[in-house]
Amino acid sequence: MQISNRLAGFSLSQADMLRRAMGKKDAAEMAKQKIKFMEGAAENKHPKAVAGNIFDLMAKFAEYGFNKSHSAAYALLAYHTAYLKTHYPVEFMAALLTSETSKPENVVKYISECREMNIPVVPPDVQFSNEKFTPIQTENGEAIGFGLAAIKNVGLNAIDSIIAARKNLKKEGRQGFASLWEFCEKVDLRLLNKRVLESLIKAGAMDAFGSRAQMAAALDKAMERAQKAQKDAAAGQHGLFGIFDDGPATSSNSNEDALPQVPEWDEHTRLQNEKEVLGFFVSGHPMDKYREKLRNMKVVDTATACEMKPEPQTFRRGRSEEPTNEIQIAGVITGLKVAKSKRSGEFYAQATLEDTVGKIELIAFPQAYEKLAEKLKIDVPVLVRGALRGEEDSAPKLAVSSIQALEDVKLKLPDSLRIKVPLHNPDSALLEKLQTILLSAPGKGRLLLDLEEPGEFCAVLEPHNLLVAADRLFIDQIEELVGRGGVRVID
Repeated sequence: MQISNRLAGFSLSQADMLRRAMGKKDAAEMAKQKIKFMEGAAENKHPKAVAGNIFDLMAKFAEYGFNKSHSAAYALLAYHTAYLKTHYPVEFMAALLTSETSKPENVVKYISECREMNIPVVPPDVQFSNEKFTPIQTENGEAIGFGLAAIKNVGLNAIDSIIAARKNLKKEGRQGFASLWEFCEKVDLRLLNKRVLESLIKAGAMDAFGSRAQMAAALDKAMERAQKAQKDAAAGQHGLFGIFDDGPATSSNSNEDALPQVPEWDEHTRLQNEKEVLGFFVSGHPMDKYREKLRNMKVVDTATACEMKPEPQTFRRGRSEEPTNEIQIAGVITGLKVAKSKRSGEFYAQATLEDTVGKIELIAFPQAYEKLAEKLKIDVPVLVRGALRGEEDSAPKLAVSSIQALEDVKLKLPDSLRIKVPLHNPDSALLEKLQTILLSAPGKGRLLLDLEEPGEFCAVLEPHNLLVAADRLFIDQIEELVGRGGVRVID
């Protein structure tokens, strides 16, 4: 702003307009501003070439430049961050997760990063979890304890009550709550209502007491017993030394303390409940069972897709053109919304596709929505095919062209493959291991074995009545024996 003020005679208001145009990268406005700048510089008798060069330097700097004080502050912050992450990785990641508690998608991302750093993140547990993500010591070394504040409906007062109850047990020389019944009796149920307790159960924070389905079924009874016990205890404190009171109810090992015998929640229900109260899955992911299947398919994950360059067309709501340059992403569809296009009056849909590493927005234009309306409602893992669409400065969306349940996707495995078997001592042991793998993967793929002694000979064998299913796991197992690149798929 000072440059334009002193060099071209801009007022501070005019200089600010130039700054805004640069910040927004508005090419048309920048062209107008350059004319004014050059005219002002000429009036102040500055050489045209010098003024033009200075304006171009300012414009280039505005693309992504910082002054020295700003750059120094960022550099120091980057150094501190790198130092802490290198020398105190558990503490650093715990603090990072705590700072992102309100953004489930970022919590998922950083928990994945913890896994890559070999830092376990222990699921929430009322026996030891605190309000925030906290470094803890486990039998297997350092880990991060999940913060209870990340559970929906669980407020700070409820967490303080749980921690206070744990401290009281510790004073009695005990470590943790013995049962659901005792937990309800020891915490302040004025702060932990049924909704809070249900959220703790759904999040898996009370798994130490039994199955989630059993605790959900016993919750009303446990709360009723605990409320009576707490009421009796409060009355005893103000009575005539409690001589007329029966005393507070205490936990026992009687049959009354047994949890009801009910079927455990199936995997889908358990995971959906976790997603409801945490915003993501903890004890597993609906995609886990398809991990090996996906290795054999040409799919990209959501994180990779969001980094890819979308098609050059401008994204417009209601567009109905057929997408090109399609990719495939596997995940779970959530947040489906159907609306009517103002432009055409036809219905289209928007949703989110989530996988184990993140999520991407979906858009089903009218032509696609007409065909895929029912498939968009599928609540199990699906394979979505489409093209990336988006504007330059926004996250891309996947324009959907087809949807198929992953369970129904049939893999196209190689029709034939060739395995190069090096003949080194002990040859018999190698061949026995190879035979075990081949017999354990029956399929329809033809097999050729190149028995090779480098520099000596190569014998090609085609085993009779031995056809294999050559998926990625099979190929990896074979290459562990014969060496990387020892398996060649024949088209």
